[in-house]
Order: sequence, then structure tokens, then C-alpha cells
Amino acid sequence: MCASLYAQSKNVPAELQFLSAMGKVYDYSPYKSWDRANFPRSGEHKVERLGRHWMVFVDLPDPKNSEAIWAKMQPGAIQAGWTVISVNRGGGFGVLLRYEHNGIEAWANAIMDFGNDRPHVNWEEIEVAPPPISVTLVEPSATPEKMPTGETGDIPFLMPIPRSVARGGRDNNTPWNLNWKGSSEMQTVSSGSLDRYYVYPDLSPLLFGTVYHDALIKAGWDVAQQGPDHSIIAHYSKNGRNLWAYAALGGDNYTLKVGKEGAPNQLKASLARDCHVALYGVLFDFNKSTLQPASDGALQQVSALMAANPSLKIEIQGHTDNVGGDAYNQTLSEARAHSVMTWLMADNVAAARMTAVGYGKMMPVADNNTDEGRMKNRRVEIADPSCKSH
Repeated sequence: MCASLYAQSKNVPAELQFLSAMGKVYDYSPYKSWDRANFPRSGEHKVERLGRHWMVFVDLPDPKNSEAIWAKMQPGAIQAGWTVISVNRGGGFGVLLRYEHNGIEAWANAIMDFGNDRPHVNWEEIEVAPPPISVTLVEPSATPEKMPTGETGDIPFLMPIPRSVARGGRDNNTPWNLNWKGSSEMQTVSSGSLDRYYVYPDLSPLLFGTVYHDALIKAGWDVAQQGPDHSIIAHYSKNGRNLWAYAALGGDNYTLKVGKEGAPNQLKASLARDCHVALYGVLFDFNKSTLQPASDGALQQVSALMAANPSLKIEIQGHTDNVGGDAYNQTLSEARAHSVMTWLMADNVAAARMTAVGYGKMMPVADNNTDEGRMKNRRVEIADPSCKSH
């Protein structure tokens, strides 16, 4: 059921109020503080505009056809300051209008309609404006920040929108898997994540996605926006860091998430404890040994580990799942291990301190009968050959 537009009068712009003289006005889609629309809605000459967004329905008592509806609306629109850009009488009676007055620019699509034998005007308007909210993010530093624990506390470099209400969070130990930059296979980028939840009213997916996309770019992140919901996946690989972030909106609730980072001291501790450690975020092109640029962050941490421990020697191990023949998997795992070694040599790690070995599918860590298991088995590890339990 349509709600009265003028019950929300604080949101009604002056250039729209002339419609009330024509008939009863309802909003048939909720007002959005920032959204986008095309003017006209279709055709090769349409333009996209961003700003405050109204979609209203004007219920008319008497016009008998579309021309009569337009004849009734046109004088009021012109008197209110609208300029008629075009009138399309084919395939639906549509009018494109533009408003420029007192520093305000607005665009409108007006459709004359007789649905259910009920004469009415569908009016869609964008009042052009920048995003009404913003968030400023601090670029991650070379020294890892102190992260919050448990269910409370903001992520230092992935802050919420000002005046958001915190709704808790969790320390998530589930490996984070994703397709990065259109890769055709899921890959693990971190061993877990720190998740935080917030509430902020009147957020459209577009507004949320735009605000965080722009803020992450300004803070030095590489951003890949996924899908029509405007959720964001971002990666930061500067200053020796390897950080993955996620931002997504659902209704008035949104999630901010950052992957757990394998810093050099953590790699050293894992090597001492387990004699080997998986490198999360070392990404390859599908079925190739070509390293993706996003791998730099993880490999820089291995390079830092080697620089801080000059007596350490490592074996770089390539592993695959069981899809494909033995010879193919063996060759692929060897090639991927050598690609990692080549990258580290280019970053001033001496070749004599490393060996590259491919193990193919011989050393699975999970069930190859599931997608999740195969993804865990496709990995690169480093091992310490001198480790006593190795």
C-alpha cells in the first residue's frame, strides 16, 4: 500500500510540491538519500545522475487519456521551474524534464499512465548531489596495529561510518576463501577474520558501496567490487603488509571484515612449532604458475622473515588437488614453487637459502572429494628442513 509522500514532508523538495495540486501524491518506492537513475530511463541518449532520489505516484481524478494528463501537468511543472527536454509519445507517454534553480539541479522522468483504468503519473526524480555521508580511513602502517579482541572494538584501518551503532562482532577462525579479480577458482587468502557489525539508517547499497570504495582507494587499497549488491573486497599489500578486507550492506546493517594477517614473527613461530606453514594469499592464474600481483603482500612477509633470520633456509613447496593427471599436477606444483622462489630471489633472498619442490597431489591436507577440501589442498607452503619434527 502506498504511503502518503507528504507525511514525509521534510524530504520533499520545493520543485516537487507542484504535483499536489494535480491530485493525491504517494511514494511508490521509499525516498533514498542517495541513489542513481537514468534520464530518460532507456535509449542511446540516456544519462546517469546520482543524488537524492524520489519515486512518486500522482493519482488523478479526471483526465481521459495521456495527452490530457500531460496537458494538466505541464503548466504546473513549468511554473515550478522545470524545463521540458523531450516528450516521447511512442511506447508509453514519457516526458523528460530538467530543473536548475538556486544552485539545485534535478532531473525527472514523468510517465503518463492508465493502469487499471486509473489515470496517474509516475514521477521519478534525482536531485543531483554528492554522497551525504563519508568515511575517512587511515592507511595501514608498516608496523601492525593492535587489533581488538572478542566482540567489541573497531578495526583500526577499517572504521565504521560516523554515528553508526555497533552491533558486536566475532573472531572468526574459518579460512577466508574468495575469487580475486575474476579468478575462476576459489583461493584461501587468510586463515580467519575479524568481523564487525554496525547499523546505520537510510543506506542504499550504492551509497554504501561508493563511500567505502572511495575511502579504501584513498587509503591505498586495491579494490575489486563484486556483484550488483555493491559489496567490496579489497587488498592492501604495501609496507610489508598483507591485508584483505570486506564491506557489505544488508538493509540498515552492514559488515566490516578484515582477514587475519600472517606477519613475519607469526611465520617464524609457526615454522618452529609445525616445521611448515601455508602461505595464505599467494594467488596464481587459473591452472598456471603465473603469480597474481595480489600475492606480493604475502611474499613480502616471507622475504622479511628471511631477512630477519639470516641462518634460516627454507623449502618452498607447491601442492595441488587431485583434479587432473599425476604428471600434470606434478608439473604445475613444481612450476608454482619455482615462481615463488623466483619472486623471492628478485626481492634479494639468496638462491642458496631456498629450494623449490613440487609435491603434486601427494600431500593433501583435506578431503579431495569436496570443493572446500580441494581448495585447501591447492596451496604453497614453506618448510624448515632443519626442523627436528619435520
